[in-house]
Amino acid sequence: YVARFMTEVNPDVLSMDHYPMMTPEEDGRNKYCSNLEVMRKYALPNNIPFWNYFNTMPFGPHGDPTEAQLKWQVYTSIAYGAQGVLYFCYWTPRGHEFPKGGAIVTAEGRKTRHYDQAQRINHDLKNLGKTVMQLTSTQVVRITPDTDPEVLLQQSPIAQITRGDYLVGAFAHKDGRQAVLLNNYSFAYTAWPTVNFRVPHDQVREISKADGHEIDVIDDSPDMDGLQLSLDSGEGRLFLLPKPGQ
Repeated sequence: YVARFMTEVNPDVLSMDHYPMMTPEEDGRNKYCSNLEVMRKYALPNNIPFWNYFNTMPFGPHGDPTEAQLKWQVYTSIAYGAQGVLYFCYWTPRGHEFPKGGAIVTAEGRKTRHYDQAQRINHDLKNLGKTVMQLTSTQVVRITPDTDPEVLLQQSPIAQITRGDYLVGAFAHKDGRQAVLLNNYSFAYTAWPTVNFRVPHDQVREISKADGHEIDVIDDSPDMDGLQLSLDSGEGRLFLLPKPGQ
């Protein structure tokens, strides 16, 4: 039906909402990623951006997300090529479906803890966005603890990563360089992977969440062998590599 929608409506932007279950009883993240892949599949050949809403509030069977779960939804979306992320909800709607409240702002106008969380996330996104808006998705790789990362990453700017739970989004920059977003797929635990890029890491630049500038890649555990990158739960980090062949 998405293919039919693209043909009949010819939208300027493709947008959806999907609120993955992230509770001890149910984990709907794989389906969330499957829908992101559908959005990516139809947005790319039509040369339009895609956006998606993600969940910030408890309703029905959905729990009240942590900040890490908010970040997981955001950075996963960007890894698939999303260029817009939208909060459900900003203002808590009244009605029987949302008796708990708890959006970014309550129905009475009081800021919840999600307000400060969204402010922190948006600060980082605003700075990353200067680069993200110049990228075109080329590949998405899901790495699970029981898979061989080297095999899965054969076409990726990352050559090898220690086994773990990650999502890797690869991109082409408008200026010809390559980009890669490395996501910690876990929203409950931090990750400290050893990462080998396809170029020496002194040729790799990271996009700073503090100001959006390109900075040197810092080894987070310099006393250990290889390049260690620290990832908070649900976090993504964006890197730029030289043009292929340089």
